Amino acid sequence: MSIQLLKNISPAVLFKKPVIKPSELPTLLKRISTLLNEGYTFTHSIEMLLPYHVKKYEPVQQEISGILRGGGSATQVFQLLCLDKQYLVSIELAEVTGKLSEAIGLVAKQLVFQQQAKTKLIKVMSYPLILFTFLILLFLAFRTYFLPNMSSVITSRVHSESSASIQWSKFFLHMPDYIVAVAASLGIALSVFIYYLRKKRIEMQLHLLFKLPLIGLFWRLFLTRQFARHLGNLLLAGFSLQKAFDHLKFQQHQKQIAYIAGILQERILIGDSLERAVEIVGFFYPKFEHFIAHGEASGLLGRELILYCELLDEKLQKIIERILAVIQPLLFVVIAVCVIAAYLSILIPMYDVIDFI
Repeated sequence: MSIQLLKNISPAVLFKKPVIKPSELPTLLKRISTLLNEGYTFTHSIEMLLPYHVKKYEPVQQEISGILRGGGSATQVFQLLCLDKQYLVSIELAEVTGKLSEAIGLVAKQLVFQQQAKTKLIKVMSYPLILFTFLILLFLAFRTYFLPNMSSVITSRVHSESSASIQWSKFFLHMPDYIVAVAASLGIALSVFIYYLRKKRIEMQLHLLFKLPLIGLFWRLFLTRQFARHLGNLLLAGFSLQKAFDHLKFQQHQKQIAYIAGILQERILIGDSLERAVEIVGFFYPKFEHFIAHGEASGLLGRELILYCELLDEKLQKIIERILAVIQPLLFVVIAVCVIAAYLSILIPMYDVIDFI
């Protein structure tokens, strides 16, 4: 697909709000894939299904019709529908290989898993967050009513404006504030880091990401999975290795994949094998080069790259499930700390009162 077509896309595609609900997008993609397999054209499929998935579909329908009449592509249509860039690459390359229906079906499955993970995350976090909110209100009540009364009792007995027990009680009653402040600081730091990262060149982005513990390994897995799928599909469609790298290098949606493809192509042009180039570049998940070596030796590199990608898909799903399984216990630990702080804030001043009696 011509890059110029992507550059000429109408400014009307830049809607302030998504033109389709995220929950509707996987179903729409799945049905488009089904219609394409049954022999419908992409134009007829999208025109038939759009009214059932977009509430105010008329302006969107007109924009899509304008794109397709002007020689635009399915990639531009899905870009209008706010499909994520990592999936746009799959759609764009599928148009090159002629496997659009398969690619759309696969993207639909990935979106379904993504939405299921989000739904599970919301369920996992909802109860602890409600409980934490209740604790914050309880702590505010303690600070407003209990602490001043207890402070006046203790200071009247010891004839001092300050007491160690009262200071400790104040500290413990502000425990939720400290937790919220730490969480907000981490959120701000993460936002600043992401903004800073996006301003850097691609090679610096990769260098910084790969230096981060855990996140670096996760990002290697993500990039390797994407690269293996794209390259494997192109090779299975009959493209030469150099031609496949050209397509990956010139796509505009995933710049990190484009950069990696360009570096690998340079290594191959100077005489390195793909296995050797992958090993030297070092941007990939551990032992990826061994899988490539086996594929090159068997002459089935494209098929084995797809197989490797499927293995990484399973691994990624397991990692996400483990992360979700850890989040709720971690939140309950935080809540337990707050509950203990509440007990201590009450008990410590009470000991002083008992001593006075």
